[in-house]
Amino acid sequence: MPFLLQVLAVEPGSVSRWLVVGVAACFGAATGSFLNVCVWRIPRQGLGVSRPARSFCPLCGAAIVWYDNLPLLSWMALGGRCRHCRASIALRYPVVEVLTGVLFAVVTDRFVFESGGSLWGLAVLLVLISALVVAVFIDIDLRILPDEVTIGGMHLLPIAMVLLPELRIGPSEGSVCRLLIWIAESTEVLRAPVLRGELRAGFFTATVVIVVVGVVSFVVGLRLYRAYRRRRLPNEPCRLTDVSLAGLLSAAGACLVVAITLRPDWALSSEAYSLGACLLGMVAGSSLVWLVGVAATKVFRKPAMGFGDVKLMGLLGGMTGWYGALIGFLGACILGSVWGVGRLIVSRDRYLPFGPFLTIACVTFYLWPGVFPSVLDWYLDLFAASP
Repeated sequence: MPFLLQVLAVEPGSVSRWLVVGVAACFGAATGSFLNVCVWRIPRQGLGVSRPARSFCPLCGAAIVWYDNLPLLSWMALGGRCRHCRASIALRYPVVEVLTGVLFAVVTDRFVFESGGSLWGLAVLLVLISALVVAVFIDIDLRILPDEVTIGGMHLLPIAMVLLPELRIGPSEGSVCRLLIWIAESTEVLRAPVLRGELRAGFFTATVVIVVVGVVSFVVGLRLYRAYRRRRLPNEPCRLTDVSLAGLLSAAGACLVVAITLRPDWALSSEAYSLGACLLGMVAGSSLVWLVGVAATKVFRKPAMGFGDVKLMGLLGGMTGWYGALIGFLGACILGSVWGVGRLIVSRDRYLPFGPFLTIACVTFYLWPGVFPSVLDWYLDLFAASP
């Protein structure tokens, strides 16, 4: 029985299951109140998530007391207006709170009760979902996707996938398994004459070698990307946070290959599969959106997709794997087209942030992998010739 269910003494299908889901929804609504702070403060200069410590009205600057900051209830009690200046409080605030509550409930039910996930895995997944909510609403408000979410999430995800492989809740991708087995088989020619005795089989020795290779690969990847960035963007600052992702991904890929080379049995482990699927998904997701953006820019002779979408799709691809990134991108195009046509008819606004549709499609695929393939099959069957 999963650890969380042991702690709470909950059996799947019992009444207590819905009690846990309800508690998750309430916690999500409270978290949504904090996410509203993040949505407002992260993209604005001079503000921080914890600076200033108290919430305040963005128009009159008055501090908001705790009883005016209760999720959803305070907004309804105040009639959607600030207590001090009576300015309207944006509808986004209760929407984010309700949406986050619903997402926390759905994710808890799907991850814990249907997939048997652990408490730590649930915590990481809820943090990731919260970050995506922040990114979506910042993109809707300001048409930007903050690096704090996209780059920060891509730092977290490979590490989380190794430590908590249960986060890969979808069906296994055969291509990833075949790739890992191919690495194990193709490195046999190196293993046979060089890696003998304890070096080949010893866990401690293999771990030391993997750590050394990881550190070296991190430094090499970081320095190479820093040199590339300075050549392409000579006037831009080159902080550690701007280049550390390149080092991390280089280290993760090198460690995976070396680990399987030293211990070929690790190719069949859930940790190796989870990390391999994450890295392939990041590469596939980012590359797909970048290539589509480059092609569309050449065709339409104007920027068609921001680089923020490329980074966001890298994060989403790490969650869903390369196949999920592909299906999620197609689903986002369909959702965006339908919404865009309606928006064009109503407001004549041709600009449409793509980040929300990428997030909706990929998160839906992550939680319910069979949804989009079923919809696609149904759509194709409409055009199939009758027997």
